[in-house]
Amino acid sequence: MKSDTLFMNISSDEVTISDWEMNIFLHRNDVEKVLWPKLVQLVREWNYKNIIVLNWPWGFTNLRVGTLCMNILNAIMKNQLNFYDTSKIDLYTHAYEKWFLPKYWVIYIWQKRNIRLRDFEKNERIWQYSFDEIKENIDSPSFLDEVVEDNYYPDSLNGYSKTSVSFDWSNLTIDYLDKIISFSIDELGLKPLKSVVPNYMMEPSITMQK
Repeated sequence: MKSDTLFMNISSDEVTISDWEMNIFLHRNDVEKVLWPKLVQLVREWNYKNIIVLNWPWGFTNLRVGTLCMNILNAIMKNQLNFYDTSKIDLYTHAYEKWFLPKYWVIYIWQKRNIRLRDFEKNERIWQYSFDEIKENIDSPSFLDEVVEDNYYPDSLNGYSKTSVSFDWSNLTIDYLDKIISFSIDELGLKPLKSVVPNYMMEPSITMQK
């Protein structure tokens, strides 16, 4: 029997749509043209009731288009869909609290001066680095979020442990080195929503003091 839950990752270079039987990948260059008809087709064909959304971090296009398509669809369907909204920050913080991940996280979102170091213990961004600064200033155990393909990473980021977040049909799963860590909706405390807001995570710029 097919699941009534659909998973959407709008927090990577490709929008991922998946359930326990299929995975669809839509590149951000095409997402404005192809996401809406694909989403409508799937929901009409399989009568999904729930959509879990991985919402941040990434650039504006996938977040904006992804949330817009979901909200319009739910309006057309007279709010029959339930959204469960989370982010990699939420997932990684939960994994850190369970002793699965190290204290520090490095994330690169394909912008030359937007490599961020985050402290899970304090749940805050510590600093924002450029390519050249990161190796000089980060010597604590950390892992690198794999939000884009390997060939986008600069050489200066090589050597960090990379991880990615993926969906399966019932859980949110973190693939970190040899650990596969899954969390249920209930465990993460996700509540059903009737609309979803793009989480741009607009934080003030933090730059090195010269």
